[in-house]
Order: sequence, then C-alpha cells, then structure tokens
Amino acid sequence: MTSATTLLFFTIHFACIRAGNSSESFVKLECKTEYHGVYGQQLILECIVKPVVVDVTIITVTWKRMGAAAANLLEYHKEKMDLTPGFKFAEPSWNKKNMNVSLLLTNTNMADKGEYECMVTTDVGIATATTSLSVTAKYKTPTMSSIPETNIKENTDVTIFCNSTGGHQKWLIWWFDQFGTNWTRSAELVAKETDDGLFSLSSKFTVLKATSSYRNYTCEVLNVNGAKEGMASFVIPFVSRGEGRKGDNVDIVSTTKWLIPVVAIGSLIIILLAALLFFKRCSAQRGYQTDTRHDQDVEAEGLNSNRN
Repeated sequence: MTSATTLLFFTIHFACIRAGNSSESFVKLECKTEYHGVYGQQLILECIVKPVVVDVTIITVTWKRMGAAAANLLEYHKEKMDLTPGFKFAEPSWNKKNMNVSLLLTNTNMADKGEYECMVTTDVGIATATTSLSVTAKYKTPTMSSIPETNIKENTDVTIFCNSTGGHQKWLIWWFDQFGTNWTRSAELVAKETDDGLFSLSSKFTVLKATSSYRNYTCEVLNVNGAKEGMASFVIPFVSRGEGRKGDNVDIVSTTKWLIPVVAIGSLIIILLAALLFFKRCSAQRGYQTDTRHDQDVEAEGLNSNRN
C-alpha cells in the first residue's frame, strides 16, 4: 500500500508539472524591450499576446511601473477595469478577445521613465514581460532681451540675456558676435530644475562700451554632445543719428514753447515799468511847473503892492 500510494503521489505530481508547463507553453507575451518617449507626447508600449491555440480568452491584464515608485497603472480583471489617469489600452475598443494589450501613455512626463511590467492571465496560461522607458525633452527656442532695452547710446555697457526652458538635462548656451567670435567664457549661465522635472537655462553676456560696429549677437543652445538644438539672434537697439537729431529738435521745440511766453511776459512787464516811469516823470514835471507859476504870481502881487 505504501509503495502504491507513493507511486500515485509522484504520478499526480508529475502530471501537474506537465500540465503547468503545458499551459504556460500555450501563451507568450511579446514586448519590445526598450522605448524612448518625448515629453508632452503620446507613447505606446507595445505588447502582444501570442497564443498557440486559436480560441483564447484573457482573464487578467496588469500594467505596473517597477522600482521604488511601483504602482499599478492599468488593471483589468473579469470585465472590470481600473485605470490611472494618463494610462489606458492602446486599442480604444479593447476586449478580452483582443490580444493587443499595449499600454498608451496619453501625455508622457519625466516621472514616467523607468521599467514597466505587463502580466497577462488567460484561460490557457500566464505570461509576463518587461520593458524600459526613457524620456527626453527638447529646449524651446531661446528668447533674448537687453538692459538697457531701447535707444542705447554709443559706448554704453549693454547686458544681453538668453533664456530657454523645457529641456530634460542641463545643457549649454554659447555666445557669438556677428563675426563668429565665441564669447561664451565671458557669459554667466544658470540652470535650474523646475517642478515638472525639466530644466530652465538663463545666460547673460555684458558687452562693454558697446558700439554700433558690433551690434549683432547670437546665442545657441547645445546638448551634452555639442549638437545645436536651438538658437536666437539679437541686435542691440542703438539710437540712430537721425533719431538723435530728432531728439535735439524736439528739445529745441520744447524749449522754444516755454521760452516764447516767458519772453513775452518779460517784455510786457518792461513796457509797463517804462510806462509807469514815464508817467511819474510827467507828473513830476507838471507839479514843478505849477509851483513855479504860483511863486511868480506871488512875487508879482508883492511888487504891485509896493508900488502902490
């Protein structure tokens, strides 16, 4: 009895192992091992179930991101679906008979990079596969500005700024003048990581005693391999000679506008003072003549009285 029981046990165990191996061999999961995504764009992690038999039904599909931040991104189990926002089946009308279990990332972010695992359970077996995702982001076209901003005079120190955002690494900004001279060593570059995992670049270059002979400058955004990813040009806004003369004319006109009334008022005051002085002199002369006539009359009256 003991030998028969032992033999029966091993026979059943061996049959189970054969059955398990046989079930696993009926389904395979083919996934590309590596993907490269672009920040802000859609991406599909392709995984296809390859069954040996014709009629296969999928019972469970699980997509998850591995590592410290492991989390289920998509989970299907017996007609029930649990999705994390931003992740879904690549097939819009996916069902349990659809062997395409690819994962769609609707808006790829820097946090999405890492290793992913897909596990599929069918009525004929289980299959698992992994794939890795890297994410890149390109810097936006640089923008440039200056201090002072406009109407810059000759031989004035001018600081030019070059800014760009949106890259996934700390790249470089190089400076050139209109003759191709590289001024990067004289510039200051600041790179900061933003909340979305990207970087912003800000570089400034000061042109000492700038002249209109050297007014065109270019900044270029270079990646870690030295390849140019973006560029912008800037022309220092010097005040032109015509504008300078125009400004002088404006000053003259402005001065004339306030000077004419002042001169007119001053002239009027002088005329009034002269008239007043003339009036006073006339009054004084009339008074003198009156007094003289009075004295003469008095003197004549005295002579007449003496004669009598």
